[in-house]
Amino acid sequence: MPAETGISVIVITRGRPELLRAFLDSALAAGQRPPEFLVGVNGPDPASLALLEAYGPAVTAVALPGRCRGEARNALAALARGRRLCFLDDDTLLPPGYFERLAALIRAHPECAVFGGGQQLAPGARGFEAAVYALLASPWGGGPFTERFAPVEGTRAAGPEKFILCNLTLDREFLRRHGLAFEGHLTSAEENLLLGRMAGAGARMLLSGDLNLVHRRRRALRAFAGQVFNSGRGRAQITLLRPAALTAFTLLPPAALSLAAWAAVRRPSLLGAAAAAYAAVSLAAAARCGARPAVKPAVFLLFPVLHAAYAAGWLYGALEGLLEKLRGRPRPGRCRCEEKL
Repeated sequence: MPAETGISVIVITRGRPELLRAFLDSALAAGQRPPEFLVGVNGPDPASLALLEAYGPAVTAVALPGRCRGEARNALAALARGRRLCFLDDDTLLPPGYFERLAALIRAHPECAVFGGGQQLAPGARGFEAAVYALLASPWGGGPFTERFAPVEGTRAAGPEKFILCNLTLDREFLRRHGLAFEGHLTSAEENLLLGRMAGAGARMLLSGDLNLVHRRRRALRAFAGQVFNSGRGRAQITLLRPAALTAFTLLPPAALSLAAWAAVRRPSLLGAAAAAYAAVSLAAAARCGARPAVKPAVFLLFPVLHAAYAAGWLYGALEGLLEKLRGRPRPGRCRCEEKL
């Protein structure tokens, strides 16, 4: 593959060897071998390291000391040789020809610094996973970000809010030229901050259905709520670092939760009316979502989990960030990933 379209695939993983195996099998299928494939094992994980050995020279395993996600991706990017850095997640599955279509898009649009696609529900996914997929793809769940959680149609220019880190290719030359990289210490949403900064530097971005892939969703309520909490926390962190990243939709859940807490103390009568209105909107959104009829009741029940967990995470991240600023620190503190080792 010529230098101008050379692709280095970058993945970080930890503690999910079965998902990692399925991802690698799809990514390294016949006709799916990019020039370079870097997998960072982010912390002690003998099972994943042993699994990677079985793939031989097709994959370069990099043992990382349990870094924050942005730091881990920056470390792998520094080792990569390709100009185009293709960031994928270990819980995705690639359709045949993904890398060939990506290379063709790069050749056709060399002026673009960002390429990405949408997501599809995993074949055979049922129950909770299907409900989460429909939940995030609903406007009441994903708002202006729904295209990040659903299949994309066609190929077109798009803004930074349309891209997601599990399916994202960046031009390392553009990053180098503008001194950009992932913010190291964010809990989540590190791609949103970087993409916003790239857009501010004039980056052109291309969203294409040619790059749609399968993304496995959380299959347990606790894991899903924790992921959403961290997403809200990360959104608050990037808002404090880049206030232009704030949107009305991302502020709506924490504002609603704060008002609900106030109403519960000062105006209980208003809380009941607001809860009824929220339930009605959630019921209508669940009825209109793309899930199978049997899954729609679960979508309805998950809306308050999604909104409450995100709001709690956002408020926590905002308070955390404000305390950091009062201490004279311009950036968030450590993401505390080391505490999980």
